[in-house]
This record gives sequence, structure tokens and C-alpha cells, in this order.
Amino acid sequence: MKFNGENIQSLSNNTIERRIVFGIIEGPDNLICANNEDGELMFYSDGRIFKNSLHQNMLNAPTNEYSVYYAQAAISRDPGNQNKYYVFVNIQDGLDSFLTYTVVDMTLDGGLGGLDPDNTHVTMINDVAQQMVVARHANGKDSWIICVRRGRYYAYLITENGIASTPVVSSAGVSIFDGNFADFGTLTISQNNKLIAAAFPGLSKLFLLEFNDLTGRISLAYEYEDIDDTFSDNPNGAVEFSNNNNVLYHSGNSSGIKQFNISDLNNIPSPIFITSSGNYPYLKLGPNGKIYSSQNGETFIGAIQEPDIIGLECDYDSNVLNLSGSQLLDLPVFLQPKFPEGISFINICEGETTEINFAGTFRETVRIEWDLGDGNTAIGENINHTFLNPGTYSVTAYVINEDDDEIIFTDTKEIIIYESPILQQPDDLYLCLEDTTIFFADYNDVIVSNFNPAIYSIKYYFSESDALLRSNDVLEYIPEIGTKTIWVRIENKLNPLCYDILSFDIITPEYIVIDMPTEQYICDERAGLTLSAPDGFISYEWSNGAMTQSININSTGLYTLTVVKDFGDFTCEARTTISVGNGDELPIIEDIKVIDWSRNHNSIEVVIDRIGNYEYSVDGVNFQESNVFLNLPFKEDYRVYVRDINCQQTIESDKLFLLYHDRFFTPNGDGVNDYWRVINNFREENIQIQIFNRYGRLLETMSYYDRGWDGTSDGVEMPTSDYWFRVVRQNGKIHYGHFTLKR
Repeated sequence: MKFNGENIQSLSNNTIERRIVFGIIEGPDNLICANNEDGELMFYSDGRIFKNSLHQNMLNAPTNEYSVYYAQAAISRDPGNQNKYYVFVNIQDGLDSFLTYTVVDMTLDGGLGGLDPDNTHVTMINDVAQQMVVARHANGKDSWIICVRRGRYYAYLITENGIASTPVVSSAGVSIFDGNFADFGTLTISQNNKLIAAAFPGLSKLFLLEFNDLTGRISLAYEYEDIDDTFSDNPNGAVEFSNNNNVLYHSGNSSGIKQFNISDLNNIPSPIFITSSGNYPYLKLGPNGKIYSSQNGETFIGAIQEPDIIGLECDYDSNVLNLSGSQLLDLPVFLQPKFPEGISFINICEGETTEINFAGTFRETVRIEWDLGDGNTAIGENINHTFLNPGTYSVTAYVINEDDDEIIFTDTKEIIIYESPILQQPDDLYLCLEDTTIFFADYNDVIVSNFNPAIYSIKYYFSESDALLRSNDVLEYIPEIGTKTIWVRIENKLNPLCYDILSFDIITPEYIVIDMPTEQYICDERAGLTLSAPDGFISYEWSNGAMTQSININSTGLYTLTVVKDFGDFTCEARTTISVGNGDELPIIEDIKVIDWSRNHNSIEVVIDRIGNYEYSVDGVNFQESNVFLNLPFKEDYRVYVRDINCQQTIESDKLFLLYHDRFFTPNGDGVNDYWRVINNFREENIQIQIFNRYGRLLETMSYYDRGWDGTSDGVEMPTSDYWFRVVRQNGKIHYGHFTLKR
């Protein structure tokens, strides 16, 4: 269709072939159509086939990707290149669907345009629903592409630097629990860019959403459920706003066209049925302000003639253009004009030149005079002006009839100019401590002098492209040998597109080792603790303000030491943090439990009066965490040591002894093994030792002072045999054993 004022003309020389798969026409729910500023056709597409203004396939078209059936399509300018455009479509890959973009470059093919072969169906995100729409950014230059994914709205910012990979995510109305029924439907943006209508025919619901064009956030303003409507095999949900943004039109699956008065979002009355029934899958606002419709199975196009008027006076005509027997499949999504009707502007950051425009159609010959709200005036439909200070300016356009110099129309709009930061080139950082995480937030004051966190925020990135697109910001970094470039972006919190970026390097020529324990303890409250840093650095700075190599402290806590090493042409900085706690008090050894009578399998258990961080030893050299010592060899003397691990203070027990006995003896008078004895019996004064023959007859009784048994009983030599003994210790414990007498 070609528009010429109130007249419309059907063009018959433009066709896009559509493949039919299993009886379904393959392709999106909406075509896209791009006109230049003079309204002349540049190209149109279904996402696969791209046609130029001569209705020929564009260079590098068609693509190999078909769009998802019933999915919307969208188009946006490239804010960084007036000759390039982004075309967004939803493509299918197996059971999943992907939001993709293709770049159309109008400088190709002698100005007829073509597809950028390196940017064809670039995947942005998977698992998306059918809905998508492009909205203007508040700065008038950039755009948002908005889609639905798992019951939430994803808004991706499009700037001169490309498409951000990190979206703004909002939840409003639908949720992931609505399942596949939320995958069908339509998104439409209002003419003033402040409202989004979201139709979900699978849920029989219509949502009116408020859109923050500065931040990309979406919130719910109104919800309507059509309880009489039912989901069908053709899940269309048509929605469109009137030119004055006060009226919304909606058509569900089969319930006709409904009109909503949305002039007061806090009080939206019940809808008015413009048609009582019928399936109208498409409602589109034309360049003449009328809203056009198509109806399934019909061979003509209808139109709401006066969509700004509430009630049936909006004048719906079911046949404004006869299609000569053809049935309409799609109505297109248009490229938004660079300047919408009324006052519009581009660039709203301090220091930028703001381009201000007035667009309108008048029968008279007119001129536009401006009151710019800051004491300045201007003349012209399109003017450039620099506001000297941040603030809100009430800008008024006066439309003047040049024949009689009378004002015939006035439009006023507030322009908010946001404060812009300016970064000073930060110094490179020399950081040389291995395996230590650098938290960038700790360096905000170093990177930005006089940083005001109430106005600005700072983020850090590993690449310039990420910094420009506000994608993949990083919070920390572990230095590696070499040079790492860090990009810092400071931006206005209210308008993040008022920003400045610079880079600095983190340089690590070598790893510096600050050789000192990172956990230390105060063991004497009166003396405190001395923290001593190693030699080899030109400066020392402690977190308590001290600038000396060593400090004496009396309080527990964390103490950070920053050292600087001189490399000649530069210095390198490293940090370490020492955790200081209180050492454990020395314990009291309450008991030592001994299991002896073995040559190599004796044991000692140490019992102390408290729980703490202690270690144990039986030789004062080798310490262990366990208080039990097993498989100890027999020796006459042992001593137990308990050491406080934190303060390395040690206590020791008195000497302790083990008992053992001879396994045999030979009482032949040669001076070797002439007596059987209990080893160390003399150390225990109240010990009692009894010897028995194999038949249990008591042969001898000895005490601690006895040298041993000489192998006789009542003066009679006992024969070679095995004999038994019984030892009663002074603690009451009894031990039995046996030995051999050899003659």
C-alpha cells in the first residue's frame, strides 16, 4: 500500500514468496517495512527474503533461516550509522526458538542495499516467545528491542556501539508458570513511547504496561481478561494505540475489536466493542493516523477512521481497500520515523548538543518559533541547542501562520538534561601479590577523584566493547604476570547513557611474596603482639595508619599491610592481611593414662582441663594433634608436652615410667640374666609382685626394693619351666604375665 495524504493505493508489483510446510505458511506474524525520512520505500522483509525498493531480492538475500510461524518481527535504526538497520526475527532450531538480528546496509549494491554477510541472523538469546517490539530510548537517538522470555520482558539497549548483551529484565503480569500459553501474542508500543500493550491470546488476557524509556524497565498498569474468548489454532492478539496515546484497540481470537479509554490509567472503564465478533489478527496504525485491520477469510482491508475518538464515533469501516480477491496474510511493522509528531529531541546529556525537532502537517505555510526554556529562542523545524547546565527545561514550539503571523498551534515538552561525568586519566596500577583478589570497588576513589556515589556509579570491564555496551561488568581480578587492561565506565545513575569511559592497566612485573604469617595471636595481653614485615620494600603502610616496618598491637582484628617495592622505573604494590586473635591459655594436665607391659606397643593418653588449639608430644620435639600416643617402645622414662599452637607456649609433665618384665632369665651365676625382674618396679613404692609355678603354687613375693627373683623357693632351685607372675600396683590395677626360667 502506498499512502498519499488521505488516499491509499494498492501496489501489485511486490511479492514475497512464502513456503508452505504441512499446510502452514512459513514466516513471521508480521512483515517489516522500512521507509526513509521522505517516506520512500527502502526495503521490506519477512525475515528471510529481503526486497529492495525495486522489489528485487537484496544482495545476500534470501537467508537460509525461516522465522517462527506467527512470530512478530521488528526493525530499528543503527544509532551509530544512518545507513544501517537492524531487523529482528524469531527463528526455530529444533524445539527451541532464538531471537536474532540481521544488519541491512543501504550503502551496498549501489544504494539499493544488502545484508551484511557477517551479521545475518546473529543469535541474541534462546527460548524466546513470539512477541517483540522496538521502542525509542529517552535520549531520542538510541532504541530498545523488547521480547518475552519465560514469562518476563527482556529489553536490550541498542546504541551506536551495538546491541548490549545484558538485558534489562522485568516481570509484569505474565510469569513462567503461564507456560506455553504466554508464548503467543503481540507487543505494541504507544506513539509517545510510554506504554506497551501486550496481548496474550493463549491466556485470553491483555496487559497495559508502563515503559520507562530511560531505564528499559516495564511495570503493570492494567490487566484485562476476556472470559468469553477462547484460544484457537490461530493465536493472534492484535493491539494498537491511537495517535494521541489515549485509546487502545484490541482484538482477541474471535471476539471482535474492543476499544479501551486509557486517558486515565488509574481509572480505565470497561471496553467498548467496535465490532461484536470476528477474527481480526492485525491492527496497524498507518501514516495517516488511521488504524487498519485485516479479517480472516476476507479480501479487503478495514480501517478505524477516527481512532482518537471514544465510542462508535471512531468510525470503523470494514472495507476501505479491496484486494481484488486476494486474502491478506500480514500487515507490516514499520520503521519508526526519526522524528515522531510534535516535539522530539536527540541527546539529553550535559555537554551534548541537543537536536530539537517539530513534526506536523498543516494546510497553511508555517514557521516554527521556539522558547527553549533557558532564556534562549530559535526558529526552524529542526534546531540544535546546547543547554549549559543539567536540569529540566520546558521547551515550547509555536506554529505560526506565515500569512498573518498568528499562532495556530502550540506544543510544549519538558527536556531533562542529565549531568555527565568526566573521567581524568587514571594512573596504571602495579599489583604484584600472587593469588590475591583485587576488588575494583576498593579503587573507586583512586580511579575517580571526588567521586559522588549519590549521582554516579562506576563499573569495570575487561574490554572496551563491553564497557560501551554495559555488558559483562566485572567486580574483581586476580593479577597475573603481565599487563591487563581494565576499562572503567562512570555513568549517571538516572541516565546511564550519560557516561565517560577510560582505561588503565594493571601491571604485574613479578609476584611479590610478603613472607609473614597471615594468622597471628596475642599471647600476652600486657606485652601485646609485634607484627613485623620482611625487609626489601621502600615503604610500609598498615591499615591502622602506621608507616613503620613493624607495629605493636594490643587488639584483635584484621590488619592490612601495603608494601611498595622499587623496580627502578616504577614501583609495585602488594598487600596482605593478617588476622590477629587471642591465643589460648595454657592448660593443666589433669591425668596421663598409660597402657604399658609391652616392648613396642605401649600407649599414653594425655587429659587436659580445657578445649583449645593444642598439640602434644612425648619427646618435646615431635608434636601431633592427637592426645593419644600409640605403639610406643618401652623405655624407662617418658615426659608429656602440651603446646599452644597459636602462641607456641609449652607445658610439660613430670617424668613418667612404664613397667615391663623379663621374658626369661638364666640363674646360673654368670652375671648375665641371673635374676627375673619387673623393670622399673623400684619407681613404684607400693607395688606387690608374686610368682607362681605352673600349678598355681606361690613361690615368692617381692616389693619395690627387691633386686628380683633368683629362681629359688625356700632355698630350693626351681627347674626349667614357665612361671607366672601377678603384679598389684599402687593404683589398684592388677597385671598378669608369664616368663621362662632356663637352666
